[in-house]
Amino acid sequence: MTAFVASLCFFLLLYASAAALYAVLSGPEHAIAERFASLTSQSTAPAQSHSGRAREILAAVYQRIISKLPKPGLKTKRAIKLNQALVQAGYVGSQAFYRVHSLTILLAIIGAVIGFFVQTVALPATGSPIIFAMLGGAIGFLCPTYWIRYKARMRKLAISEQLADALDLLVVSVEAGLGLTEAIKVVGEEAERQKQEIGREFSLVASDMSAGATMGEALRALALRTDVDDMKPLAATLIQSEQLGSRIGPALRASSDALRERRRLRAEEAAHKMTIKMIFPLGLLVLPAMIMLSAGPALIQVFRVLGH
Repeated sequence: MTAFVASLCFFLLLYASAAALYAVLSGPEHAIAERFASLTSQSTAPAQSHSGRAREILAAVYQRIISKLPKPGLKTKRAIKLNQALVQAGYVGSQAFYRVHSLTILLAIIGAVIGFFVQTVALPATGSPIIFAMLGGAIGFLCPTYWIRYKARMRKLAISEQLADALDLLVVSVEAGLGLTEAIKVVGEEAERQKQEIGREFSLVASDMSAGATMGEALRALALRTDVDDMKPLAATLIQSEQLGSRIGPALRASSDALRERRRLRAEEAAHKMTIKMIFPLGLLVLPAMIMLSAGPALIQVFRVLGH
């Protein structure tokens, strides 16, 4: 087997692993979206049906495989941290942890097979195949966890950036005469329509309050679910306003102004840090190139003169 065929097989296995990760973690949401799209648009029904059928086959094969895997412990330290990361990344379903656990095991096995395959076929003289298999298995085992944590960080950053604008809409809705629960619901629906992460969180808060939870419970759940620093003082302010019977509008407006001020300070801090961070790429990449361009011809001439 040539190196080209080995590389092609490696990338095909890597693509299959990435496709399985995407289908497992985002399959239910895409299935729901496709169902609504099929109800509203009949012109694209054949393409959606083929896509849905392929996803159903993949999900069935995946469920058959994970049914044979050992069940994880839910009380371990790693399981608790992974559950928190899944919630912060937006996966609030009860099956998300089991999917990620089983996918981690599968990717570890696939990574070990790929590492063994690459060493024995493409790089036979580089070392032991066991080491490559262990390295590939470790990469496959750690990739889902790091990806989820990265997505959780990006989602927290997006919610933090969108919170001030959502509060402005909330202030306008409350001052227009809507109750706080209805205002949160309206703002959540509008933010979801704009594909903002905070819209889903506000919709969950409205759903919790409609289901019988108090405002304090719903807002505390929101603060724990998002783990955004700006969300905790906002929840405390709204809970205190509700308990004291004061007006919600001025409290929301003050919180919005404070959030905008903190966002401005964070932007200024990031701008000041950028000058320090630019030193390393400038010193390592740009400065050597400038020295070579400016001093290179002179050094060549010096070497020529000294050579004679």
